[in-house]
Amino acid sequence: AALPLEQPAEPPQERAFQLHNRYLVVETKSGIEVIDQHALHERVLYEQLRERVAAGNLEGQALLLPERVELTPAEFELVTGHLTALGEAGVRVESFGGSTVVVQAKPALVGRTPAAEIIREVIDRLAALDAAGGDRRLVVEEVLHSLSCRAAIKAGNPLSQPEIDTLVADRHRYPGARHCPHGRPTSLMLSRQELDRQFRRT
Repeated sequence: AALPLEQPAEPPQERAFQLHNRYLVVETKSGIEVIDQHALHERVLYEQLRERVAAGNLEGQALLLPERVELTPAEFELVTGHLTALGEAGVRVESFGGSTVVVQAKPALVGRTPAAEIIREVIDRLAALDAAGGDRRLVVEEVLHSLSCRAAIKAGNPLSQPEIDTLVADRHRYPGARHCPHGRPTSLMLSRQELDRQFRRT
């Protein structure tokens, strides 16, 4: 699960509530916005990770208990072939012997997301990228995609009001927040005019 979202410093300017433990409904000046909580949080995490990489301060947080991940020989070769890029993305991986790796560190932003989940997600992306001849910069981007996808709050996760308020406020911080890293929309808008038309008030 992702780390709890921090409480906003100021009271929220928009009222929001959670629906079906998967959507956030926000009253805006022009109507209402329905947000996919996973898609938006995934985008926010991705942008936060990218900011730290660009600033050179995304360091992996050492794990108290390093996590072993058993791989096939092909998967092991794939992961160990990209140790530098993984390290740049805050995931420090070491060979343990055979086809096993040990994850020694991962970014604090990914919370309690198991190392095995991160590595499994990364493997699929690295395989596709290697087949396309991707360079190290693209590898780092793909690792950041993997981290944000695995660590984002999931559909079905109940959120506290401070967590809702923080996520709703965060969508204004990033220009690309209208879409998740996969290109899916993070929200749908319904204007007051559309609502009035549906209820035959016009």
